[in-house]
Amino acid sequence: MDAVPLFSRAQPLRVIGALLSLAVGALATGALATGGLATRAHAQSASTAAATPQPSGAGQVRLLVKSADGMPLVGAQVRLAGGTALFESDERGMLTMSRLPAAATWLRVRRIGYRPDSVQVTPQDRQPIDVTIALERVAVDLAAVRVMGRREIQGPMAGFYKRRATGSGRFFTHAEIDKRNPALMTDLLRGIPGVRIDSRLQGNDVRIRGSRCAPLVWLDGQGLFASDIDLDGLDPLTFEGIEIYSTASVPVEFLGGQRASSSCGTIVLWTRLGEARPRRTPTRSRGELSPAAQVAAMLEQLKIFTADDVDVVAHVDSLNLVRPVYPDALFDEQVPGRLLAEFIVGIDGTVIIETFSAVTTTHAELVDPVRRALSTQRFMPAIRQGKAVQQVVQLPFVFVPDSTSKRRRR
Repeated sequence: MDAVPLFSRAQPLRVIGALLSLAVGALATGALATGGLATRAHAQSASTAAATPQPSGAGQVRLLVKSADGMPLVGAQVRLAGGTALFESDERGMLTMSRLPAAATWLRVRRIGYRPDSVQVTPQDRQPIDVTIALERVAVDLAAVRVMGRREIQGPMAGFYKRRATGSGRFFTHAEIDKRNPALMTDLLRGIPGVRIDSRLQGNDVRIRGSRCAPLVWLDGQGLFASDIDLDGLDPLTFEGIEIYSTASVPVEFLGGQRASSSCGTIVLWTRLGEARPRRTPTRSRGELSPAAQVAAMLEQLKIFTADDVDVVAHVDSLNLVRPVYPDALFDEQVPGRLLAEFIVGIDGTVIIETFSAVTTTHAELVDPVRRALSTQRFMPAIRQGKAVQQVVQLPFVFVPDSTSKRRRR
């Protein structure tokens, strides 16, 4: 699919000045970022330039944008020399530019935190050409957040994973639920050994291990003892984890005590905190800015600052560090991974999660856990001239497998 310009020539150019400043002359004179994320000079624009007609022709260029260490760069902005239309690399670092004239031209490539660069291409009529460019990182990275297996999970899901490791009961993580994509809770439970779904006119009844009564249901650590729960009234996609136990395997914390009996089995539900529904990767409409483009535009408008612009940089509140959950597929296979996250920290220390993007990542499965962790992570805001200001931050995450996990599951 052809890349869609982020801006039409009829839109104001001031907003996208941060993305248009690269020039071949600037490369020759060494006007490059050093330290921090990107210098303010990189955000200056040619906002007064008149819009020029888009190139037309039959040539096509497929461009791969990578970091110097070979990882695809997401959200890199590209334009033709002398042109105004911006194109952006996707999650594979790829973009396609079509209808190019069959003549030598320069592609100018930039990404916040990386040294801008250019590559000369000569499109051919009706014959696509493949080009690769690698950008050198110039930002000074913050200390990485290290995720050591699942040793340091916090909150209610810490107990979930601890019980899951014992092998007692049946567990569903959100990744497993999302993969199955059940319409009803009973669709998810159907087929589990020992679980029976009885269909009735008024709905479906769940029975465990041949019992004649409904299982005891717990929601976020609270027992729902008042009456039978219509499980199909709950959207399974809104849960971070689900535990199912027969009578003999119910953990002591879910027995119910004198208030209720777990003799008919127990189902434990853990909601996705702060998110009623799982967040799907959005499909942008034509002309809509990506998070990376939003950040660059706000930088040009002086609405946000880089680490070079502030007196005290924004940094993680180390006393309340929220680590992402190691994705199931990678954790089970002991696969390490890395991700560089970009986002804006507001003046109150919260992450403006709409600006989150993964600049680079080894595995797509890491994106959602990191985004979710950042949505609740607190930062100490950046300080400029004695006042808290918004700052763009690029924070590395490193996932290290727990070498003992497989041995514990055997």
